[in-house]
Amino acid sequence: MKTLFTLFALLPTALFAHTGDHSHTGFFANLRHLATEPDHLLMLGAAIAVAVVIYMRKGRSS
Repeated sequence: MKTLFTLFALLPTALFAHTGDHSHTGFFANLRHLATEPDHLLMLGAAIAVAVVIYMRKGRSS
């Protein structure tokens, strides 16, 4: 795992999810961009999964 993080640190272009314009004007244009790009949806799903795991573990420990 440390090797993977080191690789990403040395190659910052590997962290670019997708090419394209990120300078959208307006709230709804930004929201549409976040809701239609697969990489953003994947990260949202991962964040929700981590939150659920943390919530479940916290509830189990009390």
